[in-house]
Amino acid sequence: MNEARLMQILTNWANWMKQDSHRLGYPSKSSFLSSGGASTEDTFELMLSDMDLEHCRTMDAIIDSLEPTQKKAIYSRFLNEKKSIDYSYQLEKAFSNLLLLASKRIFA
Repeated sequence: MNEARLMQILTNWANWMKQDSHRLGYPSKSSFLSSGGASTEDTFELMLSDMDLEHCRTMDAIIDSLEPTQKKAIYSRFLNEKKSIDYSYQLEKAFSNLLLLASKRIFA
């Protein structure tokens, strides 16, 4: 995984975190079920959406596993939370760790 792809996933994660979702985690549509086995015109888009959602969930778990100061730096950068005194140092460490951990868990 390269830095550009990591930033894209983090941006998607930030948008996902900002959503107001009262659902129980069930998808509104399923890309696995279709009548008669036919492929619909939006099947590919649904598969991409499902993959992006899975990447967001995985990234959330990875961020949650970071040291608290690094997690706070990521939240400050992407979710506009208050920055700490050593924000830039912790953000740099967090990006380094995210790149390493995401490369092992997200195949994108």
